[in-house]
Amino acid sequence: MRLKSLEIHGFKSFADKTKLEFHEGVTGIVGPNGCGKSNIVDSMRWVLGETSAKALRGGEMADVIFNGTDKRSALGMAEVTLTLSGCSGILETDYDEVSLGRRVFRDGKGEYLINKQPCRLKDIQNLLMGTGIGRTSYSIMEQGKIDMLLSSKPEDRRAVFEEAAGITKYKTQKKEALRKLDYTEANLVRIRDVIAENERQIRSLSRQASKAKRYQSLFDDVRTLELHLGHKKWREIRAEKSELANSIRQFTLRQDELEEDIEKRQAEMASARVEYQEIERRLGELQALLARLENEISGARNRIEFNGERTHELSVLIRKNEEDITQAVEKRDRQEADLENANRQLEAVAARISEEQAGVESLESEARSARTRREELNLRLREIEEERGNLKSRIASLEANLATNEGQLESDGHRSNQLTEEIQRLCADEEARRSDAAEFKDRIAGHQSAIETSEENLADLEQKYHRAKRAAADLQEDLASLHKLRAEKRSRLEVLEQLIADGEGFEKGAQEVLKGLDDPDFFAPQVRSPLANHLEVDSRFADAIEAALGRRLQAIIVADAAVAGRIIETLREGNLGKAAVIAESHLDASLPPPRGRAPLGAIGWAVEHIRCRTNVEGLVARLLEGILLTEDLATALRLREEGCDLPMATLTGEFVTSEGIIHGGRTGDGSVSVLRMQTEIRDLGEVVDALDREVGTRQERRDELNRRVDELEEHLHDARERLQQKRIASSTLEGKLALIERDLNQLRNRTESLEWERREVEERSERLRAELEQKRSAREEALARITELDTEASSSSDSLDQARRHEEALTEEVTAARTRLAVEHGTREKFEEQREPMLARLSELNELISRRDAEIVDFRDRITSAAAETELLQGRIGEWESETSTAGEEAARIREERNGYSSRIEAGESELTRMRREVQQVASQMGKEQVKLAQLDLTLENLERSCRDRYRTELEFFEPDSHALLLAIEERRKNGAVRIRPVSLDGDESEESLPSDETLSGPTLEAENPESETGDPAEWSDQREDGGETALEDPAEPDWEFVEEVVAQLRTKLDSMGPVNIDAIEEFDELEEHYRFNVQQLEDLENSKEELLRMIARINRDTRKMFSETFEEIRKNFRDMFRELFGEKAKADLVLLDDNDPLECGIDIIAKPPGKKLQSISLLSGGERSMTAVALLFGIYMVKPSPFCVLDELDAPLDESNIARFLRVLDRFIGSSQFVIVTHSKRTMSRADVIYGVSMEEFGVSKTVGVTFSKAGESKGGKQAMVGG
Repeated sequence: MRLKSLEIHGFKSFADKTKLEFHEGVTGIVGPNGCGKSNIVDSMRWVLGETSAKALRGGEMADVIFNGTDKRSALGMAEVTLTLSGCSGILETDYDEVSLGRRVFRDGKGEYLINKQPCRLKDIQNLLMGTGIGRTSYSIMEQGKIDMLLSSKPEDRRAVFEEAAGITKYKTQKKEALRKLDYTEANLVRIRDVIAENERQIRSLSRQASKAKRYQSLFDDVRTLELHLGHKKWREIRAEKSELANSIRQFTLRQDELEEDIEKRQAEMASARVEYQEIERRLGELQALLARLENEISGARNRIEFNGERTHELSVLIRKNEEDITQAVEKRDRQEADLENANRQLEAVAARISEEQAGVESLESEARSARTRREELNLRLREIEEERGNLKSRIASLEANLATNEGQLESDGHRSNQLTEEIQRLCADEEARRSDAAEFKDRIAGHQSAIETSEENLADLEQKYHRAKRAAADLQEDLASLHKLRAEKRSRLEVLEQLIADGEGFEKGAQEVLKGLDDPDFFAPQVRSPLANHLEVDSRFADAIEAALGRRLQAIIVADAAVAGRIIETLREGNLGKAAVIAESHLDASLPPPRGRAPLGAIGWAVEHIRCRTNVEGLVARLLEGILLTEDLATALRLREEGCDLPMATLTGEFVTSEGIIHGGRTGDGSVSVLRMQTEIRDLGEVVDALDREVGTRQERRDELNRRVDELEEHLHDARERLQQKRIASSTLEGKLALIERDLNQLRNRTESLEWERREVEERSERLRAELEQKRSAREEALARITELDTEASSSSDSLDQARRHEEALTEEVTAARTRLAVEHGTREKFEEQREPMLARLSELNELISRRDAEIVDFRDRITSAAAETELLQGRIGEWESETSTAGEEAARIREERNGYSSRIEAGESELTRMRREVQQVASQMGKEQVKLAQLDLTLENLERSCRDRYRTELEFFEPDSHALLLAIEERRKNGAVRIRPVSLDGDESEESLPSDETLSGPTLEAENPESETGDPAEWSDQREDGGETALEDPAEPDWEFVEEVVAQLRTKLDSMGPVNIDAIEEFDELEEHYRFNVQQLEDLENSKEELLRMIARINRDTRKMFSETFEEIRKNFRDMFRELFGEKAKADLVLLDDNDPLECGIDIIAKPPGKKLQSISLLSGGERSMTAVALLFGIYMVKPSPFCVLDELDAPLDESNIARFLRVLDRFIGSSQFVIVTHSKRTMSRADVIYGVSMEEFGVSKTVGVTFSKAGESKGGKQAMVGG
C-alpha cells in the first residue's frame, strides 16, 4: 500500500483546487517560510481525523477554510482527499484504491468520506487501525510531535508504541467491551428492579383477572348465542338478497339479451342499408352503362352513314378525274397535231396569255379559299357529331341518377315522417318522467331535510354521549389511580404501623419490653407505649427533635413503679439489653416556666415545635427545656462562638450540648428513625382519610355519569333507529328517482339518436333535392345543346355542300384557265421556238394526267379505309347491342332485389321498436327489485355493524358451531337462564352472587343415564320453568326465541356486574409473560456479563503478549539506531515504568550522547532531540513500517554532518515506505525524487510546482500539479 495523491481545495492558504501526485521514493516539499508548506502536512493530519483545531493552529475548525485576501473572497467550504493505492489485502476492503475525504463548512458542519461515500470518523479510524497511519501515529512526524514524544509524560508516549504493536484495535475493542460491561451492569440493576415490580403487580392483578374471567365467561355465552342468532338472521337476509339478486340477474340477462338482439338487429339493418345502397349504386352503374352503350351504337351508326356519304363523294371525284385524264389525252393529241400551227399563232396568242394568266391566278386564289372553307366546315361537322354523342351519354347518365335520387328522396321522406312521430312520442314520455322526477326530488328534499335535522340531533346526542362516556372513563381512570395511590399509601401505613408495633428503630431492650419479655401475659397489659408514640412533630423538625431527645424517645411508659422495677430486673437477669421505662405515676403534668425570646439566628425553642398528649406534656417540656433549634450545624457553632451556651439541635440532625459536645453523622446500617416513622404514619393517615373521602366523592360522580351514559345511550339508540328509518325511506325514493333518471337518460339518448338520424335524413334529402335540380338543369342544358348542335350541323352540312360544289366549279375553272393559258403559252413557245413550247405543253398535259391518276389512287384508298371502318363498326354495334341487352336484364333483376331489401328494412324497423319497448318494461321491473335489494342491504349492514362493533366479528366470515351453540343453550337452561334473579336498583351485584370460576370455565356435560352419554347434543332435554323435560322439536334447529330471551337476560346480568377490567386477564398474562421474559433477560445479561469479562481477560492476555514482544524489538532497534546516529559510545534505552502492568504503565526514554551525562532527555539540544526522535522513529519502522511517512522540517535543527547521517539511515527504508519531507535543507532536497515547490505568487494564496529528477539530477518533468487540478 502506498500514498498516491493528495487533493486540497479551500484548506487554509490553498484557495484553488490543488492536486499533488506521490511516487515511490522521497517527495520533497520546499518553499520559503510562510508559503504554506506545513499546510500540506496539516491537511493530511486533518483528513486522517484530527479533531483539535488547536493542533491545526486554529481557534475553531472553521478556521481551516480559506478566509480570503484583498483580491479574493472567502470560501464556504474546505475539502481534502487523500488517495491510497494497493489497499486490497491490507485494509479491510475489496478495493485496490481507497480515497479518504473530509469536508467542513462555515456553519461548523462537516463530513467524512470513503470513496466519496459519507461515513463516520470511526469508520476511517477502524479502516486504518494497525497500519501505522493516523493523525497521532508515527506516520506523521513534525517538530511539535518530537517535543510531544520526548517531553511528554511517560504514559502519553504509549500511543506510538501501541500503534506499532498493532494493539490499538484490541484496546478499542476492550474499551467497547468495558462500555458494554457498564451498560450491562446498569441493565442488571434495572432488570432486577423491574422483576421486583412485576412480582408486586402480579399479586395485584391476579384478583382483577379472576373477576374478569367470570365476566368473560358470561360474555362468551352472550357472544356465542348472539353471533349465532345474528348469523341466522344474516343468512335469511342473504338468502332473500340472493333471490332478489337472481331475479335482478335474470332481468339483467334478459335486458342484455334484448339489447344484444337490438344491437344485432341494428347491425343487420345497417348491413341491409349498406346492401341497399350498394344495389342502388350498381343499378346506377348499369343505367350509366346502358346509356354509354346506346351512345356508342348511335355514334357508330352515324360514322357508318358518314363513311357511305364520303365514299360516294370520292367515287364521283374518281369519275371526274378519269374524265379529266381522257380530256387531257385528247388535248395532248391535239396539241401534238397543232404544234406546228402554234408557232404561227405566237403573236396572236401573246396578248391572250397575259389575260389568261391574270384570270388563272384569280381563280386559283378563289379555289384555295373554297378548299379551306370546305375543310373547316368538314372539321366542324365532325366536332359537332362527337359533342352530340357525349351529350347523349351524359343525358342517359343523368336520367339514371335522377331516377335513383327520386327513389331515395321518397324513401327518406317516409323515414323522416316515422322519425318525427317517434320523437314526438318520446318527448311526451320524457315530459311525463320529468314530472315524476320533480315530484320525487321534492319528496327526497323533504326527507333529506328531516334526515339532516335528525343527524344534527344525533350528532349532538353522540357528542353528549361520548363526552359523558369519556368523563366516566376519565373518572374511572382517576378512581383507579386513586385506588392505586390509596392502596400504596395504606400499604405503607400498615408497614410503618407494623414496624412500630414490632419495635423497629428501638434498641434491643426496648423491643423486648414491647414484646412482653419472658411473661407477655403479665407485662403486656402493664406496658402502655413508647414516649415517641405520644409525640407529633412536623417532618421538617423531626430530625432536630429526635437529635434533641435522643434515646429518651424510646422511653416506655408503664403502669407503675413496681412494674418498672420488675422490667429492669428481668432485662438485667436475662441479658436482654437495656431499656428506659417511666411509671405513669411519676409523670409530672406541671410545665417549666416559659423562656423568653430565642437568640437571633435560631429558629426557636424546641418545645415550641412539638405537640404531645397531655399526660406527657410536662415530661416532654422538661426534656426539651432550654434546647434551641437551628437551620444547620454552622449556625449552631456560630451561636456557640457568640456566647450562647445553650444546647442546640439542627434541622439536619446534629445536636450540640451545652458543654459544646457535637453529636452527628449518619449510620450506614439502615436504621429507622422512630420519630420520623411516627410523623410519616400521622401524615399517611391524613392522606389515606383524604383519599377515602375523594374516592367516595368520585364513585358517586362515576355512578351518576354511568346513569347519564345509559340514558344517553338509550336516546342515541332511538335516534339512530329513527334516522335509519328516514334514511331507508329516502334511499327508497332515491332508488325510484334513480330509475326515473335512468329512464330519462335513456329517453334523452334515444331522442337525441332519432333527432340525429332525422337531421341526417333531412340533410340527405336536401342534398338529393339540390342534386336533382342540378341534374335536371344539366339534362335540359344538354338537350338544348343537342338541339343547337343539330341546327348547326344541318347548316354546316348545307354550307359544306355549297363549298364543295363551289370548290369543284372553281377547280374546273382553274383547270380550264390553266389549259387555256398553257395553250397560249404553247402556242407562243411554238411560235417562239417551234419544238420546245410544244414539248412543254406535252409535259404539262402529262403532269396533269399523272396528278389525276394519283388523286384517283388516293381516293380509292380512302374509300377502302372507310369500307373497313364501316365493317368494324358494324361488328362492334352487334357486340354493343348484346351488352345492352344483358345490362338491361341485370338492371331489371337488381330493381327487384332493391325492392326486397326495402321491405326487409321496414320490417326490421318495426321489430326494433317492439324490442326497445320490451327493454323499457324489463328495466322498470328490475328497478323495483333493486330498491328492495337496497333496503335489505341497509338491514344487513346494520346487523353486520352491530356484530362488528360489539364482538369485532364479521358475520361473513363467522363459522357457526352448532355444538358450541347447543352447549351454551343447555348451560343457560341448567343455570336457570329463564329465571334471572332481580338486580338491585343501584346496579351492583355482590361478588358472591356471580358464578364461580369453575362454573364459567365451561359446562360440565354429564348424562343422567348411560344411554345419554353417546347421544347427540341436539337431542338433550331442556329444563323448562315448570320442571318438565321436553325434547327439542327440531334437533337441527335451536329454539331461537329462547336464544333471544337468554341473550337479553345475560346482557342485563353483565350490565349489573358494574365496571370490570377485562384487560386484567390479558394484562395478567402479559405481565406473567413479561415477568418470564425479564427473568430470561436477567439470565442473558448475567451470561453477557460473564462473556464480556472473559473477552476482556482474553484481550488483556493477547495485547500484553503483543505489546511486550513489540516493545522489546523496538527497544533493541532504538539502541542500535541511536548508536548508529550518535556513535558506538552513545547509550539509549526504553524502560517500562511498571513491569507488572505493561498495558497501562508509562514508557521512559533514556538517551545519552557520547561524552554527556544527562539526567533527562529534556536537556538534549534541538539537534540531539531530532536525532533521538529519528532513531526512535526508524526503530519502530524496523518493526512495523508505515506505508508512508511525513517528516515536517525534522532536519531543521540538524547540521550538515547529522543531515548526512539522517539521509544515510533514510536510504535504508526508502524501499519499504514512501517519504514526504518538508525541508529547507539543500542536501535533503538533493535526495528527493520529486520536489514540489510551494510559493505565493498571489499574496495569501499557495500554489505548487512539481519537478521530477532523473538519476543524473536533471529535471525531467515540468509542472506536476498546477493550481486548479
